[in-house]
Amino acid sequence: MKYFIKAMVVLMTITIFVPAALAEQTQEEKLEALCAEGNSTACFKMGERHRIVERDKKTALKFYEKACDAGYMTGCTNGGILLAMKGTPYSKDFKQARKMFDKACEAGEDPACFNLGTLNYKEGRQKKAIKYYKKACDMGNQGGCAKEKRLKR
Repeated sequence: MKYFIKAMVVLMTITIFVPAALAEQTQEEKLEALCAEGNSTACFKMGERHRIVERDKKTALKFYEKACDAGYMTGCTNGGILLAMKGTPYSKDFKQARKMFDKACEAGEDPACFNLGTLNYKEGRQKKAIKYYKKACDMGNQGGCAKEKRLKR
């Protein structure tokens, strides 16, 4: 009787958890297919999955770029952050990050404006840095307000 109960518990566990794991895989496939069709939200979600769960920044960046190109501005911001982290001032990665941040900043993403301020500051362009920190501050970004105030001293 003991073995019968154990076998039933194992069997029930398998029937509950295996379909859930398969459903997750198909969910990822669905998102990838939607992204390929140009769905910006699906591309962003795939970027988040690869950055956070898979810890694959290179693949995440590709999805963020697709999301950005399709008009999902947080994808521009997150992609720019990944590029800025791997680049150095005046590098190709910094230039690409600047483009992504600029697109998102112009669309009203305050973190992108803040990050543009940081890129400019790292490249020694204090006046431009203050301009973008102020823009972020005007959008409600408290970090932008603090940086602008500190640099204006």
